Parts: sequence; structure tokens; C-alpha cells
Amino acid sequence: MPRAFTEAKRSEIKEKIMETALELFHDKGVKSLSIGELTKRVGIAQGSFYNFWKDKDSLIIELITYRWLQKLDNIEKEFCNSLEDPAGFLSDIIYSYSMDIMIKIKTQPIYKEAFKIFREKGRDKVNKIENFYAEFLSKLINYWKENSAVKTVNKQGLVNLFTGSFILCSNYGYFDEEYFDEILRIYVDSAVNKYIEAAI
Repeated sequence: MPRAFTEAKRSEIKEKIMETALELFHDKGVKSLSIGELTKRVGIAQGSFYNFWKDKDSLIIELITYRWLQKLDNIEKEFCNSLEDPAGFLSDIIYSYSMDIMIKIKTQPIYKEAFKIFREKGRDKVNKIENFYAEFLSKLINYWKENSAVKTVNKQGLVNLFTGSFILCSNYGYFDEEYFDEILRIYVDSAVNKYIEAAI
């Protein structure tokens, strides 16, 4: 039976599992990693893994979303640079964020596996990602409004733009490579300009 942990110990062990999993994923690949090997490296019973995740797929999704959250947290430090051109600032963020995802899918097996899981698991996993985008956008929009940088913003439209760019990049293989970059840029720029009206 999985062992119960105090909250402090639970957080410590969870972080250790995630860091160890990232190391093993890079060394062995996603498919070759077993939960038994992972928990052995961490120094806990195999059953204790299930105090945190129901299966390996759930761990992979959390690892990827954790990395994305870190990236969004870093962008928050740049909000002060968005006031002069809010739409341009957000367009650049979504475009570069999307391209970064595509490159990672191409070069890092854990990302490729994560997107496969997203496609197979359906809407509930996408909803989780949308919630992260919505929280990030709420902070950015509030910052703009506090500084009178925008007149109107369609937040839900921008959340769907984030999700749409995410889906485009996870399916980049359906596009001619020489056109993908341009198509993504046009899609992002036109949608951002539709959903943000800057203050005059």
C-alpha cells in the first residue's frame, strides 16, 4: 500500500521524482523508463509513486506543463516592456513560445511523447494547458489596464490563440517546412491584432 507523507516531505519527494525523471528521460528515452527504475533511483517504494500520479503519462504531462509554467513565469518579469506595443509584445511571445515548442518536439523525445499523450487523452488535458494560459493572460491584461495601455482585450480569444498555436506546432509535420514559420507568424499576428485594441 502506498505510504502517506507529510506535505513538506511530499513536496520534497515530488520534486526529486520530477528531476530524476527528466534525467532518465534524456538518458534512456521515455519508452524505456519504468516506474520501478525511477522510484528505485529516488529511494522510495514503487507504490509510493501513485501518491503523486496515476501513471507514467500523468508524470510526463506534469513535467512538460511545469517547464511551460517556468517559461511563463520568466515572461512576467518582462511585462514592463509591453506597454508601448501590447499587441506586438504578445505576438512575439506566442510566436517564439510556439516555435520553441516545435523545436523541442523535433529534438527531445519527452516533448514528442507528451504531445502524443495530449492527442490521445483528449480535451481534458488541453483544458489544463488552457488554464495556465488564461492565468498568465489575466496577469498581463490586468497589468495593461492598470497602466492604461489597452482599450479592450478579448481574453478568451487570446486563450484560444495560445491553444491554436500549440495545436499547429504539435502538427507541424502536416505543413511544408519552408512555409510553416510564415504561416504561424501570420496566424499569430492577425489574431492578436483582432483581439487587442490599444489605448489611443
